[in-house]
Amino acid sequence: MRKPQLSFSQIINMNVGFFGIQYSFGLQQSAVNPIYDMLGAAPDEIPILNLAGPMTGLLIQPIIGALSDSTWSPRFGRRKPFFFIGALMCSICLFFYPFSSSLWMAAGLLWVLDAANNTAMEPYRALIADVLPDEQYSKGFLTQSFFTGLGITLANISLFVFQKYIPGIAGSLPVWVYASFFLGTICSIGSVIWSISKTPEYPPSEKELEILNERNKGMPHPAIQFFLSILTTLFAYLVLFILVIPALFDRKIIRRTIHWAENHPTLKVVFAQNLEIIEALTQMPSVMWKLALVYLFQWYALFCYWQNAAKSIAQSVWNTAPLENKSLYEEAVGWTGLVNGWYNVVTFLSAFFLARMATKFGPKKVHLICLIMAGVGLLAFPHIENKYLLFAPMTGFGIAWASMMGVPYLLVVNEIPKERYGVYMGIINMMIVIPMILQTLSFGFISKTLLNNNPGSAISFAGILLLIGALAVLRIKENKNITNGPTPGPIGH
Repeated sequence: MRKPQLSFSQIINMNVGFFGIQYSFGLQQSAVNPIYDMLGAAPDEIPILNLAGPMTGLLIQPIIGALSDSTWSPRFGRRKPFFFIGALMCSICLFFYPFSSSLWMAAGLLWVLDAANNTAMEPYRALIADVLPDEQYSKGFLTQSFFTGLGITLANISLFVFQKYIPGIAGSLPVWVYASFFLGTICSIGSVIWSISKTPEYPPSEKELEILNERNKGMPHPAIQFFLSILTTLFAYLVLFILVIPALFDRKIIRRTIHWAENHPTLKVVFAQNLEIIEALTQMPSVMWKLALVYLFQWYALFCYWQNAAKSIAQSVWNTAPLENKSLYEEAVGWTGLVNGWYNVVTFLSAFFLARMATKFGPKKVHLICLIMAGVGLLAFPHIENKYLLFAPMTGFGIAWASMMGVPYLLVVNEIPKERYGVYMGIINMMIVIPMILQTLSFGFISKTLLNNNPGSAISFAGILLLIGALAVLRIKENKNITNGPTPGPIGH
């Protein structure tokens, strides 16, 4: 079926929910690590305390993607139920997060918050591919970049403004932390409800519905499948890892193992969506493997930046550290919110420009240039002593962030089958979170032994990794099918 084009306002309405989800991620980027610092975390403990994000992304997103591929409700749709459940849980966690009275409580709530965010965000990527025709993919994905920038901008500016104008301490944390998280509670659920109410999903054809019914035959309720998939994920990946070496000599051994499990009713139920995820991994297009190498350097670097930005600014501009002068460090945290807010302003201002550039010159060239700008910016960042000059390198970083949140999907979306949009978008997220997991497990050692726990050196290290990631982009052969095609005209709701 030829999908009709949507109007610009329809694409905006479809992606408004991304704004609330990204507000939450903005708070995680700029507020959670300073909260850890305020609760007494040591510098080399920060990476492991951030394990929640990548681990929940690794476990949750592929499962949610596979589940949403197998879901259809005439009343609620395919992807929208997952938006709503994730956003509701996210709002609840944001409300309670400022009440964290200890490091373990803050870390525990972050796990739940990240699980909720991943549940809400994963189907959003697949929704673009579900609803939009090929020629509007660039506009759809870069609209998500626009709302990524807008949501994170509001999160960071709220930290700066509330820190300036809402003084005092409540419990273990400043009052301004409560205000920022309470605003996130409203943004998260409110924006997703708006998108759900404004965006219809196309029903599957009769043939597609037959395939869905056959796939779900004998399977329990999706909620039960979700929890079974979570419980058996690590074991399923362990079996896959064990079979990798035999697969070098017998390329069909993994497929035969999956087929055997699928034909065993108990195993099919117990492993639930993990069988679909592993099969998709074994059939993954080569362009996705090449993108995984880019993502290895790109996302490792980003985690280094987010964990160390506030401490680097405190060191270079205020000449202090978290435990030396808490008042000055709070000021540095507020300024970090403004700096991060600026790069996200640049993100939403440049998103639609990048959509045009990707259509004109191709996503490969666009992403290459953007990663170079970000890498050079981070190399300069820790050497800047004037707080106002920090906005210069963050301008290039903001353009690159817009690219990171949208352009790579253009490199792969035409290479994956439509019936697997959800699971492959989840696998792309695995490519994001695996480098983050590596970072959380390895960077504490690197920071302590090689960088002397120096936050400025950590930022420079991130800049070098981004430049290596830019070189890895050159290995990707892009699909040219992102140019404007026929325009049958927008449809109404």
